[in-house]
Amino acid sequence: MFTPELPGAQPVFWRFKEGIVFLNHGSFGACPLPVQKRRESLLRLIEFDPMGFLVSDYQPLLADVLEKLTEFTGAQTGSLVLVENTTTGINTILKNLPLNPGDEILVTDQEYFSSINSLRVIAGIRGASVRLIHLPFPVKTENDVLAAVEDAVTPSTRFALIDHIVSATGMILPLKKIIELLSDKGIHTVVDGAHGPGQLALDLKKLGCLAYVGNCHKWLCSPRSSAILYVRPDFQQEFLPLAISHVPSDFDTDLSSFQIYFRWNGTPDPTPALCIPDSLEFMGKLHSLGWSGIMSSNRELALAARHTICSALGVEPPCPDSMVGSMAAIPLLGYSPCISRVPGEMDPLQKWLRCEKGIVVPVTAVCNDAQRCVRISAQQYNFPEQYHYLAESLVQFRENKYKQVVLPGK
Repeated sequence: MFTPELPGAQPVFWRFKEGIVFLNHGSFGACPLPVQKRRESLLRLIEFDPMGFLVSDYQPLLADVLEKLTEFTGAQTGSLVLVENTTTGINTILKNLPLNPGDEILVTDQEYFSSINSLRVIAGIRGASVRLIHLPFPVKTENDVLAAVEDAVTPSTRFALIDHIVSATGMILPLKKIIELLSDKGIHTVVDGAHGPGQLALDLKKLGCLAYVGNCHKWLCSPRSSAILYVRPDFQQEFLPLAISHVPSDFDTDLSSFQIYFRWNGTPDPTPALCIPDSLEFMGKLHSLGWSGIMSSNRELALAARHTICSALGVEPPCPDSMVGSMAAIPLLGYSPCISRVPGEMDPLQKWLRCEKGIVVPVTAVCNDAQRCVRISAQQYNFPEQYHYLAESLVQFRENKYKQVVLPGK
């Protein structure tokens, strides 16, 4: 059952289901009402004249989206395209890597499951191998991460797939230092930046990675099915999408050949991508300092919330403040339930919080499922009282429920 009175006022620009406290922006985002209305208006325009919109209006609007995203992310002109989501982007990059039999690609043991799955399948087909970087958890300093990366390198290492922000824990990795460390050894870095755009300021040109993928529907708050794929200019030649439709010789345009390959691969629903400029503009106006203020205020709230919950549970923060952005994980000591692999099965604590307390927050697993954490997100619609309510609920669960969910067979 839901708690009758939940903390936090209903946000002005978001509408969540009555009776829930939404602390999980990191998983799927949440699109504000003005951006939703913009998408609805675009859908009406398309259906009013499908041929006219998709043939005549879509491409100029798409060019404007790419221009604004290039400026926002600090990418080189002609180096940014749009894909449906980070999973699509990661698969696209991996299938374009010149992997040969005997080559090795590094990935951390905290990488998102779909990216590791893609990497293992594609590397296996090419005769390459995947080597895990065993990231420490908890982490005392970012030097612990750098040491783990360096220890994993072998003479066969050619590429690395590295998170910008770890999904399960919200930890910000020292990405630029990792890229420089690997580059000095002749190793190219691909970045899973699913949580990067809108949570952290980006300067892709200076970052030095081979490629970067980031969702727009998370921290930029655009509609779902919109993500950026950045490819460094020297790697763009013969870099192809998963599905090939148009080729550079089809058009006379200011877009790069790389961008033409990705501009129209089958009939799309273009509205999520076309709403990205509206998301950038709308969110930027929610704070007097613009996007820098949004990122800073979200981080401050996440840090304060982490302190509140850690204090209530009597646990230490698992990483330094410097490695926290708009998400944070709090270890759940002594909690390690048996989870079914049936699709849709939910962690018992996550289910209890949702059903009994109305709190939507993920319970994540690290260290090969040996450690459970609750991962909070902080966005402009969240309030400190919501995290106090979560802390009280976690204490209640620990006192009354742990014995029921940690024993095998229960």
